[in-house]
Amino acid sequence: MKLRNPSAKIGTRDFCTLVTIFVHESAEAMQTRLAQFFTYTRLSVLSSVLLITLCVSIQPGRAQQPAGDKPETAFIEREAITLRHPRDYYVPLNLKPIRQLSIASPIEGVVHTVDVQPGDKPASKAVLVRLEAAIPQAEVARAQAALDLAREEQKNATGKAAAVAKASVALAEAELKIANIRLEQTTIRAPFEGEVFRILVSPGTYVRAGQPLLELGDTSQLKVEIPLAREQALVGNKINLSVEEQATQGTVNQVLPLDPRFEKLRDLANSITSAVVVMDNKQNQHRPGQAVSVSLIPRYPIAEIPTVAVQNSPQGERKIQVIRENVIRELTPQILGQVGPERLYVSAAFDKDDEIVVSSTQPLADGATLQPATTVGKSSTSPGTPPGSSPSKPPEKKVSF
Repeated sequence: MKLRNPSAKIGTRDFCTLVTIFVHESAEAMQTRLAQFFTYTRLSVLSSVLLITLCVSIQPGRAQQPAGDKPETAFIEREAITLRHPRDYYVPLNLKPIRQLSIASPIEGVVHTVDVQPGDKPASKAVLVRLEAAIPQAEVARAQAALDLAREEQKNATGKAAAVAKASVALAEAELKIANIRLEQTTIRAPFEGEVFRILVSPGTYVRAGQPLLELGDTSQLKVEIPLAREQALVGNKINLSVEEQATQGTVNQVLPLDPRFEKLRDLANSITSAVVVMDNKQNQHRPGQAVSVSLIPRYPIAEIPTVAVQNSPQGERKIQVIRENVIRELTPQILGQVGPERLYVSAAFDKDDEIVVSSTQPLADGATLQPATTVGKSSTSPGTPPGSSPSKPPEKKVSF
């Protein structure tokens, strides 16, 4: 039985798939459906016809028909896709403390003790490191003695000598103040309450002024700079993030010019900017350095598809369907950027030979198997192929990856 009208016009852009679902029905219902099918094919623009076979259970109250019943038919519009590799757009994102400092030695000297360990959470002004204080203590004693001497000389000075003695006392007082500051600098304290990340010295280490001693960070809040669509980049907005596969939310704290690291993402979405997103971490549920995933940085292959190909699943999630090795597969897409009103970029677990399902006249189950309609109950050789010759090879899809 011929299923296509030879006079029907064939489109050059759309790919269509003929879907056949085996359903046990009466002969009268089958004749009606075949008549509807012939009418539909005369009006349809097709480029190829494929057959899907689905096993459907018999509903209660319906008589079982012989296994040779004619199948029901439907049409699928499909489209070849060109894939882009996600590594071309990958940018690593990590959580950072809201404040982080490398605590350096204010003076040169020898480390006497390190009073904290990595992971400790010292309070503000708590002692972190002590330097050898013998020399600064001696300088304080010398400055104190010089001040005492100057004051004694001031008591016995008269006339012009009194003015000189007064200046000598002021100078000695300043020298004592400097010596006390140097002594105080041998004790390095925490500038704020935080967590010790790394210890960079050990007792006995000689350090110069400005040399880092340890790293300290405030982990009560964590931050990350991410690429964000400009319409979402408003201070105070809540943003959905994924921290090592754990869904969470953050608040936009700052909006910045686009970081050069994110420039390559303009291929997928033009109107983007950088935003610093802050997350509350008082319960210590996250740790600095954890990887962050956002919607604009793809983790799977990227493809440009029609907007209408994106559907909603019964669970309320977005889904797309592809034809993979003549089998229907459902994928969960990561929506990237819009390409005009009718197309968009998505990232999903695509294969290089996948074809996107744009529309279907009937629902398609995940895992349904496809085969060319001309092979149903026939040999793989098409009717127009002379015996002994090979069928013409279908045009290859232009899919790169």
